[in-house]
Amino acid sequence: MLPTDSANRSVDAAHGVINDSVMHRPPTRRQEPCGSLTTPVLIAVLMSLTSTQAIAQSESDPWAGVEEMVVTSSDVIDALTSSTVSVTAFDSSDLEAMGAADMSDVAAYTPNLEIRTAGSTSATFFIRGVGLNAFDSNASGSVAIYEDDVPKNLPAIQLKQLFDVEAVTILKGPQGSGAGRNASAGAIKVYTRKPSGDFGGFLRFDYGNYNSIDVEGALEAPIVADVLSARAAFSLKRRDGLVTNRCGNLTQNQIDTIPGLCGNTLASDLRPGLESQLNNIDVWAGRFTAVYEPPELDMQWTFSFHGSRRDQLGTVGEHLGAQNVIGGTDRLGYIQPEIAAERQQILAPLPSPSPAECRRRFPGDRQAQAACRNASNQMANSILAQNLADRPLDKLPFEGAYNNPGYERQTSWGAYVKGEWDLDQVRIDSITGFERDDRERLIDADYSPNRAFEFLIEDDLWQFTQDIRLSGELEETPLAWNTGVFYLEERLDFYQFTFTRTPFEPSVADYIQDTRSFGVFADFEWDILTDVTLEAGGRYNWEYKRFDARIFAETSPGNLVSSCRVREGLPPPPCQRTLTVDHPTGTIKLNYSIDDLRNIYVQYAHGWKGAQFNARDARKAGAVTDVADPEVIDAFEIGFKGSWFDDRMRLTSAFFWYKYDNYQVFTFSNNAGEPPQRIVINADDAELYGAEVETYFEPLEGLIAELRFSWLESRFLDFTDALARREGEAATILRRVVTDFNGNSLPNAPRFKISGNVSYPFTIFGGMTLTPRYEFTWSDDVLFDPSGGTGSPDVTGELFMPELTIGQEALILHNLRLTLTNEENTFELSGWVRNLTNEVYKQLAFDASAGPALVGNLLGDPRTYGLSAKVSF
Repeated sequence: MLPTDSANRSVDAAHGVINDSVMHRPPTRRQEPCGSLTTPVLIAVLMSLTSTQAIAQSESDPWAGVEEMVVTSSDVIDALTSSTVSVTAFDSSDLEAMGAADMSDVAAYTPNLEIRTAGSTSATFFIRGVGLNAFDSNASGSVAIYEDDVPKNLPAIQLKQLFDVEAVTILKGPQGSGAGRNASAGAIKVYTRKPSGDFGGFLRFDYGNYNSIDVEGALEAPIVADVLSARAAFSLKRRDGLVTNRCGNLTQNQIDTIPGLCGNTLASDLRPGLESQLNNIDVWAGRFTAVYEPPELDMQWTFSFHGSRRDQLGTVGEHLGAQNVIGGTDRLGYIQPEIAAERQQILAPLPSPSPAECRRRFPGDRQAQAACRNASNQMANSILAQNLADRPLDKLPFEGAYNNPGYERQTSWGAYVKGEWDLDQVRIDSITGFERDDRERLIDADYSPNRAFEFLIEDDLWQFTQDIRLSGELEETPLAWNTGVFYLEERLDFYQFTFTRTPFEPSVADYIQDTRSFGVFADFEWDILTDVTLEAGGRYNWEYKRFDARIFAETSPGNLVSSCRVREGLPPPPCQRTLTVDHPTGTIKLNYSIDDLRNIYVQYAHGWKGAQFNARDARKAGAVTDVADPEVIDAFEIGFKGSWFDDRMRLTSAFFWYKYDNYQVFTFSNNAGEPPQRIVINADDAELYGAEVETYFEPLEGLIAELRFSWLESRFLDFTDALARREGEAATILRRVVTDFNGNSLPNAPRFKISGNVSYPFTIFGGMTLTPRYEFTWSDDVLFDPSGGTGSPDVTGELFMPELTIGQEALILHNLRLTLTNEENTFELSGWVRNLTNEVYKQLAFDASAGPALVGNLLGDPRTYGLSAKVSF
């Protein structure tokens, strides 16, 4: 029979647990007070006061020695993971060596994990090719994000700073059972450091190029010995901008008298004194945690409060005109000066037949004569477009002309109460969490000196969650069990004003989304034989959403017309919709232990993700709101874990196959005659399969080498979409073009990915240690849209962009770190460099070729370097 402590841990944790009057917001529903929370909050508090969770860990440092991917046979990882058996875990030393500022920095080192960011407060997450590529404020993704087992459901609160962190774990595969929020792709869990009951702390200071400052510290102390202890931590990050704005620091006289000072600009879109350095960082965060252990009770309470504030300029990227050809002008006639110069360099040596020569070659054929005269231009356009796709950016990617530097301002805070109580035969866990976020963004989304399309976005949200679990084991049967309930309630209040100009109309989107989600689960783990274990479980998921939206168009200056008005002969658009969906999910796994050090498992999991609402302009989409249906996934997996030579060599591997129905795909509507609209649609059918292998070697004491590899094949099996395209030059004459995506790879699913690191400590004078560490990450081509990286078709239905225009070609990055540590391990001095070879690359791209006629690229960081000093006590 399994020991009680081990059994409880294995099963429960296996589930892881700007001007303009129209800019002002029109009158709308005021956000209701959190009255709807009163009942669940009171219930949660009462239940927490009587039933709490106990985590009985025998290890004083449960994360000592954790490095990477582990299969759920380790008791420590079992205490943190879900029924998914493949887990990648990084401890605090790994995260510090990587320089991980947030979770997106961890993705490069994790097989089959992709995290894409569009600004400092928005990210999308993909595990094994499964994810929602949407940056909308209401986009609840396929990957569940947790901090200290409290879920972060909406994008605004998911991409937070990593500071004073104990570990980050990545759970791979559908979360078909267990505690917490349902997720069809997997989960990412962050665990912060808790008070140990002793006095201690640390202070770290980093300084690097671009005047980068990164300060982190923590202090903990016992308040009542063996009863009450507390820990406080903080983080401060600041950095100058990476991108130079050619329109920055201009005077009004310069704008009025020197045309084209920062490109082909509409002077009315510029203002004097714009910021000259963009894409900066300015954010701080803090956390206070207290742990209370009542005397003579096997009980523990954890109370935690956290907050953060970000106030920085908006994120800008690189502009590529896409009117008929990549590298041309956009709809307003703008082209980057360096791109225009490159085109002229390409064109200069090309033969250019005279009109007379063309008439001689093609007598009487005017169409052929025109093609002859334009042949050199066509060739230059083709060469330039391929250069821009291959390089993959222009020759000055960190320079641009921006009329609107914008801003990102965000204030977040939250708290949780976690109770743990071990009884004789049952363990009771309770986690109550609350999150509040207020965010405002002004985004120059066209990355040009003109107002093609820019967004003012305000969103605020609150979220309440309650998680209650009971676990134990049967006395006469080697069977451990785990059951519980999960509840989430949230409200999102969203407002967006779209700035644009003729031929487009400015518009306002305004909506409130209310969500309630409930799940009940039960799992068991049964030792069928001494070397065979069966694990199985199920969850029933229920989700209610109410979406109350209004869309306004500015038909004349200051005149906003609602799309919800009743029009003669037509029913009113459904401006308010409610939807309730429910679905059962589950997992079954069979584990065979070859011996104490090696095991094999097979698993089937059924996952599900709820519906996704869109807010569209009813004049173009036919309805103010529409919905992407829930997605369903069936996942099969077989894996192996083993170690040899006293744990100096470890190997973990997994092979998986996924069948996907109603895959939710994010795209820009990208219709002619309208600004791009962010929407989520369904692909009826998709398939993924692949493998992961991770190795750990320690051939000499302290010499550690790790290598991680992933392979992923993905394709759409049944997915088409229809877009509006111009018929001639008149924007009012449109035709529908159907695009067939069948056979294309899924977005953010690179075929191969490899990463590794090696380090070795040298003992030098005075007992000090010098440790060099080298890291590399390599990724195969990655696509950012379902078109295979070639963007949307033109009016004829042809794809005119080169491959990987909406993607990033294969890329390798190198990092180095050298650390000097004193004998007592109380002082560290490190020098580091990231992106050693200063690679230029895209971390995201989007296609807006049909409306504003441009492609936008967001850039990865250039080479950064600096020094770090850390004092521990």
